[in-house]
This record gives sequence, structure tokens and C-alpha cells, in this order.
Amino acid sequence: MLLLTTFEIPIIDGQEAVPHSRPYMAFLRIRTIRGNYTCGGALIDPNFVLTAAHCSGGTITVYLGLHDRSKAELTEQVLQVEKEIPHEEYNEITDRNDIMLLKLERSVTLSPGVQIIGIPRKRSSTLDGTSCSVAGWGTTDNNGPSSMKLMEVNVTIQDVNTCTAAKINDLKETVICARGDGIKGTCSVSGDSGGPLVCSVKGRQPKAVGIVSFHLANNKRCKDPNRDNVYTKVSAFRDWIDRNIKANSPA
Repeated sequence: MLLLTTFEIPIIDGQEAVPHSRPYMAFLRIRTIRGNYTCGGALIDPNFVLTAAHCSGGTITVYLGLHDRSKAELTEQVLQVEKEIPHEEYNEITDRNDIMLLKLERSVTLSPGVQIIGIPRKRSSTLDGTSCSVAGWGTTDNNGPSSMKLMEVNVTIQDVNTCTAAKINDLKETVICARGDGIKGTCSVSGDSGGPLVCSVKGRQPKAVGIVSFHLANNKRCKDPNRDNVYTKVSAFRDWIDRNIKANSPA
């Protein structure tokens, strides 16, 4: 059973995901001298997980093929991280360049429960108004415990120029804003930090277009239907991703 503090943005008004319907999802257990916490991530290569740079530090264990973290599952694969590759210009104060690759200790075994998700091409964009989704094991209300089961919620891409997160102004070229589609008017925001923002346009295969980065800190705003959350824009870092996967791939 995995019972740890989650570095998270809550999924409010979300629902339980169909078990193993998101086989690219990674659950990250991070042990540091300051304590233990968790993040999310996405498997984008048999040897690499994509996540947020703010999830770096300590010893990271990656769980793949996981749905219910309260029990062992036949689909589950557990791997240690051999190398953390945070963006060299990541700024933890401004959240600029909040992206990181995790090189796994060995190649994963792909199966129906563990699969790779594609990422967008360089300079590709997701149109405002596109309906996407996020998932994670984060809390399901502002003050509640983390979920044992993978939860998911729909979000809608917003115009980055009108994003309500004030510090977005200096990050417009490298982030995506999205707003929850909460049926109760609450924020319905996103999953574990570092987890993927997933979009599928015109029936195409879903892609990880964003990485959960940050949100407005005031929990009272969680009941504001105009509350946006911010994701690292994966396409803006496609060259960086390709370069680092190539440089760190097994011979």
C-alpha cells in the first residue's frame, strides 16, 4: 500500500478512471531528507518518464500499470530512476521550464497495462476550447486525503492571454492554461503534479500535450468556475526532450 504525501493539485468533481484505461500513467514515490511525497508522470519511451522539474530530488521510485495503489496489481511494474534530467534552466520561483525526464533503471516491458503515450511535434498547438483530460491520485476535495484509485476529470483549454493565474505573463510561450469542467461549478482541476494533460483532436491518438505545473495557491478560489490551472507546454520543449532522450538512451 502506498500512503504518502502527494505534491498535488486536487481532482474535484472527478470520477474514477476505468482501470488501466490510461496505461501511460506513472505514479512517482519520492523520498527526500525532508520527507516523502508523490508526483505523477507519463511514460513516453520504454526508458523515460516525462514529469515536472519541481518533482526532482531524493530517490524516485516509478510505479507503472497501477490503478489502485492500496493493493498489488498484476499489471504493476516498479522501477527505480537511474538519472533525473531536469531542464537546466528550470526556475523554482517562477516555474519557468518546469519539465524533467526520468531515465529508468531498465526498459519497461510494454503490455496492455503499460503503454507509451505520444507527445506533440515541435511548435504544434492545442486550440482554445479543446476538451482534454487529466488524471492522478490526488485529493478529491480541498481538505481530503489522496485517492487510492486513479481519478480523472475533463478540462478545457483556455486562451493563455486571459489566464487567471497572474504569473503566466512571463511564461506565455511555454505553458498551457486549462479550466475544469466541474459539474458543480467547482474547480475540477487536475491530478498529481507532473502528470500529463492529455488531448485527442479529431479522433486522433491521444497525446500528452502538457505537464501539471502550478495553480492558484488560494484554496478558496477552488470554487471559482473561472479558475485556471497551468501546464508546461510539451511541444515547446520537443527539441529538448528528443535531444536528452538521444543523449541518455542505452547504447
